[in-house]
Amino acid sequence: MRTLFVVCVTVALTACGGGGAGGSGNANEAAAEACKLAAESRLNGKLYTLDQPALAASMKDAPNGEKFLTAPIVIEPGLTSEVKQIVECTVRFDEGKETPDVVGFVFNW
Repeated sequence: MRTLFVVCVTVALTACGGGGAGGSGNANEAAAEACKLAAESRLNGKLYTLDQPALAASMKDAPNGEKFLTAPIVIEPGLTSEVKQIVECTVRFDEGKETPDVVGFVFNW
């Protein structure tokens, strides 16, 4: 009886934590990582802060099947040259590729 209970609890917990939300979360995280790398490539080594979980959580469908992400970024935080902007990033997921391609990227003042 105890073994049956443990098996039922294990199955229930596995069902709650598996596939559905986790799969989309991984896509969101992959898209946010691609956007973060795109931002870094444009910042020429400058310090910055970017809320990557917020960027991942912002992912929405674009009309053409791509994904759109946006989040605040602070470039050179704490310095007199500090600048606050918004990252706007569009990615495309291709079948068979783990990481999405960044197809659009801007810093919005």
